Amino acid sequence: MRPQHETLIERNPSETVVGGGGISPLGIIGGIIALVIAVLLILWLVNGGISSNGDAFSVDCRM
Repeated sequence: MRPQHETLIERNPSETVVGGGGISPLGIIGGIIALVIAVLLILWLVNGGISSNGDAFSVDCRM
């Protein structure tokens, strides 16, 4: 007859912490900068953008 050996290993369940849902300060700052640039671009386009409204302009390039 063979002796039976039983080994019990008890492990504590590992804790899993899931981070998320928080907004990083860099994301907030980047969003504000993007919003300001978008508003300025829209205002520039509404006020004429690239067109000069028919006004003549000259560029003097003397050397």
